[in-house]
Amino acid sequence: MENRRNGQAAQAEEKPEKRMEAMPAEQAEKPEAEKKPGYPMHKRRYTPLYTIIVFLYGILVKLLFFMKIEGRENVPKDRNCILMGNHQCLLDPVTLALCVPDREIHFMGKKELFENKALGWIFRQVHGFPVDRGNMDMGAIRTAMGVLKEGETLGIFPEGTRSRTGHMLPLLGGASLLALKSGCDVVPIYIEGSYKPFHRMIVHVGRPVEMTDLRAGRMNRETCDELTRRMEAEFAQLSGGKSLPPAEA
Repeated sequence: MENRRNGQAAQAEEKPEKRMEAMPAEQAEKPEAEKKPGYPMHKRRYTPLYTIIVFLYGILVKLLFFMKIEGRENVPKDRNCILMGNHQCLLDPVTLALCVPDREIHFMGKKELFENKALGWIFRQVHGFPVDRGNMDMGAIRTAMGVLKEGETLGIFPEGTRSRTGHMLPLLGGASLLALKSGCDVVPIYIEGSYKPFHRMIVHVGRPVEMTDLRAGRMNRETCDELTRRMEAEFAQLSGGKSLPPAEA
């Protein structure tokens, strides 16, 4: 009787091993699904003031600036991302908003814009939040990270201020830090033109900046600097070299 029990126990122990042996190699070793950058995109909320401003602005720029947007298909459809644009005019944030009609963008804005109560209220209604440009504003970075983790799309201008020369200013390192820390795709957008009435404007939406190798390594000063260089190179390519300052004689 005891021998029979021992024999049944031995068979029970052998069964899982046999099942594993019989299992096809494809099922036994299933490759892990590749992790996509960023977070699942939040369903658009249609904030009234934001929607009205972007709609009216879209009509205005077609009539005044003959604005054309190229490359909208480069923006990830099912994931959120960071839109990075060159900055030359107060209208640039709304121009970026026209590039992604399927979502609403949250923007960083210099803290001085929020000091006026009326303007501050308007900026907050259209998803703006303040940043201290003179310092590494960790509070603004935490706010930006929170926006991205909720599946929202973030718009920033990595030059930190408007350029008056027609060429881009050097990009600040905080933009690269945020991109690497969040794990979101970075989509460069170059706005070509000067917002002069009846002068054509073209908005170039680029492909996400390649940074798979940078994410795989340690995040430090060198990786941030390398990402900054790649972003500057993408802007130069999108603009046909117009973003670069003229070479010194």
